[in-house]
Amino acid sequence: MFTATRAEYGLLRPVLAAMEASAIIRPLLIVAGAHLSPRHGATLAEIEADGRRPAALVPAPMAGDDGLSAARDMGATLSGCAEAYTALDLDAVVILGDRTEALAAAAAAVPLGLPILHLEGGHRTAGAVDDAIRHAITKLAALHFTAAEPYRRRLLQMGEAPERVFTVGSTGVDNLTAFGRSTPAEASAVTGLDLPPGFLLVTFHPETLGALSPRGQIDAFLAGLASVEDRVILITLPNADAGAGAIREAITAFAAARPDRVRIAESLGARGYVAALTACAAVVGNSSSGMMEAPAAGVPVVNVGDRQAGRLRSPGIIDCPLEAGAVADAITRALSPTFQAMARSQPALFDDGHAGERIVSILEATDLKGLARKPFVDLDGV
Repeated sequence: MFTATRAEYGLLRPVLAAMEASAIIRPLLIVAGAHLSPRHGATLAEIEADGRRPAALVPAPMAGDDGLSAARDMGATLSGCAEAYTALDLDAVVILGDRTEALAAAAAAVPLGLPILHLEGGHRTAGAVDDAIRHAITKLAALHFTAAEPYRRRLLQMGEAPERVFTVGSTGVDNLTAFGRSTPAEASAVTGLDLPPGFLLVTFHPETLGALSPRGQIDAFLAGLASVEDRVILITLPNADAGAGAIREAITAFAAARPDRVRIAESLGARGYVAALTACAAVVGNSSSGMMEAPAAGVPVVNVGDRQAGRLRSPGIIDCPLEAGAVADAITRALSPTFQAMARSQPALFDDGHAGERIVSILEATDLKGLARKPFVDLDGV
């Protein structure tokens, strides 16, 4: 199992736990990317705090946050993963999501004839380069585990064989089930931060296909967020995407000007993030957790810009353009009693919190030998 970021590891935790409980499957964890980077929180410590020892470490330079640096990191990750896969004599590799590191990890498996088991394919995120990466991994993967039936149908449209695509739900919802709900006091205790009732949970990543520069994006977003003057704001810093450096700098300055109301966290960990998400008054920004986990928890969401354009949406999500006034207005609406009540009443879109168990049950019944040789299913009449 491959992981390179804090968010990805959090989503893999339920699958790892189910694998560790299996009498048939022996999971090995390959840790790469931002987990090993002091600039990005060195979140290997979170993995080790869970009592897990990586079977292999795959470092990358992580020297910058531009496209060239990302490409260099992909090269190092591809080479390192190929070495790790060979040394560990794997039967298959589990890869989640759509990041550049995940594409490198998938590409490394192809010449080795190693089957790829892909989680969270079929989404659409039109505002980010992740969209193309996710679909590329789909075409490399041998088995697919999707979060919802529309995503499964999208993979069938891409030529994947129906018997290889399984709708299992979202492992992010598994984490909500496992950790349960927290009060603001409990979230404060778990995170070590002062989070009074009514606080906002904010995450903003670069919109990598956006018309504005990353600095222009975050300036517009923070100008809207600045309208919130009567609540504490907890901001989690962005992943190691191209352009993230400018966003980090702007958030740091924003917080420094409001030390009494703004908290910053490099990483909350899976437990801390779920505690903050279930205790907050609203989630604001452009994180995928606002599309999936927050609605499942009944928490209102302000989704800003186009990064998540194309994903399934709950009525509890307010989409707004990346403009200061629109962000401010959307936050006001999300915090209204009427909208809060409506968001709490919506059914979950991504199943019941047992995705990890379903994935492992399917893998226990699957013969992995020869799986890398995959068919292509043409559409009727083509």
